[in-house]
Amino acid sequence: MGNEFVSLSFLLVLLITLAPGNVAGGDGNVLRLPSMDAGESDSSMMMGMGVEEEGKDPDYKAYFFMKDVQVGKTIPVNFPHLKESDPARNLPTKTPTSLPFSLKALPSLLRFFSIPPASPQALAMEKTLTDCQIERPGEHRACITSLDSLIDFVGGIFGPDVPFEILRTSVATKTSPVLQNYTVVEVKEKASTKSLPCHNLPYPYAVFYCHILVDTTNRMFKVTLRGENGAVVEAVLVCHMDTSKWNRNFFAFRQLGVERGTTEACHFAPAYDMVVVLVPN
Repeated sequence: MGNEFVSLSFLLVLLITLAPGNVAGGDGNVLRLPSMDAGESDSSMMMGMGVEEEGKDPDYKAYFFMKDVQVGKTIPVNFPHLKESDPARNLPTKTPTSLPFSLKALPSLLRFFSIPPASPQALAMEKTLTDCQIERPGEHRACITSLDSLIDFVGGIFGPDVPFEILRTSVATKTSPVLQNYTVVEVKEKASTKSLPCHNLPYPYAVFYCHILVDTTNRMFKVTLRGENGAVVEAVLVCHMDTSKWNRNFFAFRQLGVERGTTEACHFAPAYDMVVVLVPN
């Protein structure tokens, strides 16, 4: 529902008078979220955005060990139907509107977009605004609405003018089922250990929740997979090497059969998300 909502509602934004350089809800180019001291992180927010929990299919797994994703191995993966041209996948250079971006402004935003207050679209907007404002421990985070705001946020964390690359999962065909077995064809690790996952949130224009845990290390891989029906997927694999601050009851540990902090936890980046990776000098 969320991605369809963004795709349909984006047409409304095209009618807005553009205000280059303005960003929803914040001073400058990025909506800042408050920094907090490190503590037990809310893993359902950190990793759950776009990474589904166990479904009814007992063969479905969202999390893997690195050893599970090796050339020649076959794994069940859930890749949703992907619309490469969907505006929800693409950040504009500038934020497409100067409308306020806050939970307090929700009633006026719903009136502006002609969205009924009790509708699923309204609830999705409310959840997005809440997620973008709620305090979460041990993270640098921001809700990004443009490439300019992404550049500002990355620069604020890693330093100005730091080169980076945006990685996306890409499905080469639209005929693949949601869940099937995929054989690993190729695995290439990205040299940088600094990465910034950005989760697509439902909203009338593109909004990404970008975050990075303080003092954490991830390993990033580009993985080529071939499905049972021949569908080829160029996927981004994120391996979190330190899970010691995750919620001890997070479902990834049940899937992997481990305790938090004892091993890595890897998952494929959802199709509508993106991962920002620093390019080594």
